Amino acid sequence: MKTTALATIASLAAAFAFALPAAHAGEAHDVSAGARLVKEHSCFTCHAMDGTKVGPGFKQIAAKFAAMGEDKGEEALEGDVHAGVQGSAMPANPSLSKAELDEVADWILSLKK
Repeated sequence: MKTTALATIASLAAAFAFALPAAHAGEAHDVSAGARLVKEHSCFTCHAMDGTKVGPGFKQIAAKFAAMGEDKGEEALEGDVHAGVQGSAMPANPSLSKAELDEVADWILSLKK
């Protein structure tokens, strides 16, 4: 009986070990999808990776929204991307779906590291 329990635990541990890289691979895909969307929507026209052009750099945006906390920061960033920022040159992007907004926010927030 002990051998069966140990074999079950070993099988579960092995399955978990193989599942972790797969989960993180999906995250990397989501981040690259966000980068693609930023490029497709010409965001680099006004934003650099670091430093100011017309608007702040993506690294500065990431730091600002990350400081709000993970959920609140992501939600606020998605709101700004979707609705634009009143009183600034940041336009609204109403054509982006919720999934696309998530991908863009995930990519930008990944730059905080």
